[in-house]
Amino acid sequence: MRAIPRASWRRVRSIDEIGVIVALLSVCGLLWLSTGDRFAQPTNLLQVARQASSYGIMSVGMVMLLSMGEIDLSVGAILTLVNIVAAVCLREGMAMPVAALAGLATGAGCGLANGLLGVSLRIPTIIVTLGTLSIYRGLALVLSKGTPIANFSKDNLLFDLGSRNLAGVPTSVWLMLAVGACGHILLAHTPFGWRLQAIGSNAQAARFSGIPLARHRIAAMTIMGLVAGIAGIMELAFLQAASPTTGQGYELFVIASAIIGGTALTGGGGSVAGGILGALLIAVIRNGLVLLEFSAYWGTVATGVVIITAVAIGGVVKKQ
Repeated sequence: MRAIPRASWRRVRSIDEIGVIVALLSVCGLLWLSTGDRFAQPTNLLQVARQASSYGIMSVGMVMLLSMGEIDLSVGAILTLVNIVAAVCLREGMAMPVAALAGLATGAGCGLANGLLGVSLRIPTIIVTLGTLSIYRGLALVLSKGTPIANFSKDNLLFDLGSRNLAGVPTSVWLMLAVGACGHILLAHTPFGWRLQAIGSNAQAARFSGIPLARHRIAAMTIMGLVAGIAGIMELAFLQAASPTTGQGYELFVIASAIIGGTALTGGGGSVAGGILGALLIAVIRNGLVLLEFSAYWGTVATGVVIITAVAIGGVVKKQ
């Protein structure tokens, strides 16, 4: 058996997503062996991809934040609030485009508020968003009066798009890939993305080089709110109902997706593709637990194990 050439091995080690790729392939292989056709069926695989789409979309914004050394704990609450705002607009008879735009504006506004609070009060983003998490979720409860919102008109383009497949793939998956492509270009191929990573590498040096830290922090937080808004509208489109419990705990999965995908908490760089792969890995694990007839509550435990495992695999491979 021929050994892997040293140059090829160096290229493999340099891949930021190597940990999540190895983990994803390993988990898929184990599930294929243990469940047979049930996991490998195209309908099940497409369902897994659809389940990953919300985490994947929001991981794009989270990768940008982590790249500059910031983190947002309120993303799940923003998704919930957007979900409720758009549903209330539809219930009050507003046109679908108006309701969707209201939801997206709400998401971007929440992100902007997070950024402005952090900059003006000089409070770390993690502390600000720990507080706004409760505020946004509370507003969702107030607007919905603590009850689900449903019974909309079935003749709605938003719901049609949410339930349709395009070329055999759910529209939410295409949306995740489109948002991911835009996020990758923004982070890896524009001055804005390079500055975010420079801030994460060394904020003091970035300040001395003339990069406006406050402006970039606010912009990144606004983008995070916007992508959470996109995920919230997509959830409403698929479920055709809104609930104040939608999005609860999503912040764990979104942060985990980014970290599993190779983005470090210390900042300085990140991988949008890795974040989406991390979201897929989490969705595969949760689906596998269902197929293996484990309690769904084990999904959170498994997510924690996978975070540690994927990061460890990436570290070990890069040290070889």
